[in-house]
Amino acid sequence: MNPKATLGLTFIGVILAGVPLLTLTAEPTKKDVCVDALKETPSTQTIYTRVQFTGAPQSCILRYEGKELAAMPQGTTSPWELELNLPGMADGLELEAEVTWQEGAPENAVSITLEPAQKEAQTETRWTGPDGSLLHDLFIYQW
Repeated sequence: MNPKATLGLTFIGVILAGVPLLTLTAEPTKKDVCVDALKETPSTQTIYTRVQFTGAPQSCILRYEGKELAAMPQGTTSPWELELNLPGMADGLELEAEVTWQEGAPENAVSITLEPAQKEAQTETRWTGPDGSLLHDLFIYQW
């Protein structure tokens, strides 16, 4: 066979095999992605919550990021059990509690237990000052 024909056939074979290989091994072109599309929207999760008190409080309000989640109904006794709808939490959350007792009450405590699905229950406890009539504090939970 003619050397030019052999070279031409080899060249055509390399091109026919090389073009598909080139497209398979090349890095894909980067596309512009909207940053807003990457932000995850927080999904809410129902979390079983138990609030326990020493002494009968007059009121108890639970807040998340400044928004009221729940207010204890009048006549509720300890423990106050409820389900809170909170955003899905990867690492943890901060829950704010504001609890009042009668004026002149002795020291009191509040324990809040959160039991999210697929995670262990965690309990945090806070004590009032010596006058015992007001507690306004953050309860920080980490999983």
